[in-house]
Amino acid sequence: MTASPVSAPAAAGPREPRPAAGGLAEGLRRTLLGVLGAGLLVLPGVLGPVPAATVAAVAAALAGWCLLVAAAGGTDRGGPTAFVRDRLGPRAARAATALYFGGFATGQAAVALAAGGYAAAGFAPAGDSGWRAHLAAAAVLAAAACRAWLGPQGPSPAARRLRLASVAAVAAAWWGLGGPLPGSGATGWWAALAAVPLLFGWVGLEGAVPSAARPRVLAGTLLGLAAAAALYAVLAAPPGPSAPEPRPVAAAALGAAAAVLCWSHCRTNLQAAAARWTELGGRSRRGGVLAGAALALAFLAAGAAADWPAAVLLAGPGTATAALYCLIAVAALRRPRPKEHTA
Repeated sequence: MTASPVSAPAAAGPREPRPAAGGLAEGLRRTLLGVLGAGLLVLPGVLGPVPAATVAAVAAALAGWCLLVAAAGGTDRGGPTAFVRDRLGPRAARAATALYFGGFATGQAAVALAAGGYAAAGFAPAGDSGWRAHLAAAAVLAAAACRAWLGPQGPSPAARRLRLASVAAVAAAWWGLGGPLPGSGATGWWAALAAVPLLFGWVGLEGAVPSAARPRVLAGTLLGLAAAAALYAVLAAPPGPSAPEPRPVAAAALGAAAAVLCWSHCRTNLQAAAARWTELGGRSRRGGVLAGAALALAFLAAGAAADWPAAVLLAGPGTATAALYCLIAVAALRRPRPKEHTA
């Protein structure tokens, strides 16, 4: 729920791209920019090693979903909420908006905990950093909420591209050094259940599907989906036994960089949650920031009190993302409603 349920996804959160024009490269670019984000840092650290088959199965299911939605006209021009409204009516569109808000808000608990985990692993790799990670996560949520409260504007498109490049570089560096966060490990029954939290990494795809009438753009979208899946499969794979231990200075620098990048995505996603809050009838954007941050903090506190694995926090945005994709799929099977004309 980028990026995210779940986003990214995000991503780190869902975005509705502007109308797409162009061919294969345009579809590839829009898909990668829409999908990749905080998930590159969150999923490997929270889920731990995930079988490549699980990642491939999720990607294959999403590819089939893309073809279904593309055959119905796609979502990249009007956005997923309008797509649902045109076919299922305003109540279904409101449900889609509520799923967005819930996925955005609960997803920030996982993003903040990932930030705390990276910081703790970077600055205190030898000790029990669990309580440090949760304290740092609460601080990240508070700081992100304060920044989102102060201004509704998010990063510019150029800043988003730079942030994505930074996230990819830091994630690759952690992976190359063996990774600081072992996660829970996706083995046995968990390997199948990991498909739900993995959806957090595909948030954003729901608004980037072009119409089947533009086959080259659609091919680029599917190629971007495959490229993102390959990247997640590599980052979530267990590191080799010969992976070097990071030096303390390098670990601290990478931990700080990863934490700051997660904070940046958390702030952006809280702003997006606030926008959905106002669409649901909230009186103010700032009230939406507070509501989203409060829900994320409650989710984080419940996880700490119940000693849940960090991966459980991704079940919220993952489930919201799955429900949203199912709602869009149902809408794709319906014809658009006739528009009402007023005198």
